[in-house]
Amino acid sequence: MAEIKSTLDIVLEKTKHLTLSAEEKMEMQLREGLKKVPGYLERVLDLTLTPDLLLEEINALPQETRKQIRAEIVRQMSQALDLSAKSDPLIGGLEALAEPGWTALLEEVKNCRADYVKARADARKQSQNRVLAGLAAVGIGGSAVVAKLEGDPVWEAEDRRLRQPCEKRVETLRKALASGQ
Repeated sequence: MAEIKSTLDIVLEKTKHLTLSAEEKMEMQLREGLKKVPGYLERVLDLTLTPDLLLEEINALPQETRKQIRAEIVRQMSQALDLSAKSDPLIGGLEALAEPGWTALLEEVKNCRADYVKARADARKQSQNRVLAGLAAVGIGGSAVVAKLEGDPVWEAEDRRLRQPCEKRVETLRKALASGQ
């Protein structure tokens, strides 16, 4: 009796002579590698992927696609970089991947961010004291009164003023990383 073949068996039999060219294989590897980049970024931000482990994973990638995937990781890290504390792991990751021209820029961004955090804390304290003094002037006071600065136009203007120089440095870093310096 004749054997009954499944659809899969028939398809495999008809296409067994078809193979991917080297170029197609490389494109496929690159696409698959680029799909993993957001995962690398999340793992760095979650502190589950240290800079050393990130380098190990990048070095484990196929030689043909390593440079493009590394460049995309750097691009996405630089886009996610901001002045908040959550950017600390990104700075560490960028330092691990740093080209010689980036180290000075990264150091500038780190120093600027530290200056911004300190200046912002001082300005926030002054703004809180200003708001509390204003409340005390109208008879509102006590240990339960807390100054809420969110939505205060004076505080928001001051925060923007403090943030501006550092944001320019971060943007300079992004441009340098994007151009591959």
